[in-house]
Amino acid sequence: MPIQKPEPLVIGNKAVYTLASYGPVDVQAHVARTTDAEVELAIKTLVREAGGTESDLADPAWVASHFDGLEDERCLREQTRAYLGSLSEDSAEEQKATGCLDALAERLCQSVPSSQVAQVKDALFQDIAQQIATTGQPVGAVLAQMGVREDQLDTMLQKEAVRQAEHEAALDAYASEKKIKVDETELPHLLRLSPTNAQALIARAKAVGQMDRLLEAARRAKALETVVAECNCTYVQETEDDAEKRLRKVEAAMRHHEELARRAKAAAAKDGTDVGAGEGPGPGLKLV
Repeated sequence: MPIQKPEPLVIGNKAVYTLASYGPVDVQAHVARTTDAEVELAIKTLVREAGGTESDLADPAWVASHFDGLEDERCLREQTRAYLGSLSEDSAEEQKATGCLDALAERLCQSVPSSQVAQVKDALFQDIAQQIATTGQPVGAVLAQMGVREDQLDTMLQKEAVRQAEHEAALDAYASEKKIKVDETELPHLLRLSPTNAQALIARAKAVGQMDRLLEAARRAKALETVVAECNCTYVQETEDDAEKRLRKVEAAMRHHEELARRAKAAAAKDGTDVGAGEGPGPGLKLV
């Protein structure tokens, strides 16, 4: 049974957290293996989405007209393999950052108050609600299509809210200990925004009195950069067997999505409404 940690000291309506250690964390990141079968699946998907068939690949003119800058099938395969490889590298770096956050959160000496967790949970729900709103369907209907009950969604959101709240608390503790500060000039980089979008966001934040929260988010991002830069990361290459199992899961997920799209289209036809291709609860809708 986990030990119950005390709640943090609150000074000026702000919780003060501390960590058991501020030294480098140890993390592990798995690097996906790009296999011939994965490249083949990606090629088939790209060709199908371009409105072609496997036989069209043999026609350089068709390839060039549907894929900018590519002369023939060989070029398409080379670029696809390179793209999948870059995705694997990006995924490993994301795992590295997430691992750092989890490891840092384990060092928290205090628990995050339930009121703070509730705020994070509400924000997560609002984000999902906005995504569902773009489908034009009721929340319950979309969840049903995804095979998720509302009570399951609530449990998932609660778990993720606790995790995110602990991440934020740990980063606040680290930033305070390391005396990390930020200014407006760093916001584009730290918040991953273009200078123009960053200025627009800053203007809105100042207009509604939220500039402190914006700088707080940027400070956490800067703290995470430091933690990641100083961590001890072990990269583990995916085995061929694990790569095959992962690909089977991808194929199953694709079939599931196609079935959901088929059902949504059939239901829309029955109701006399029109659901275009790509609409409905596709891969872009994430539950956390």
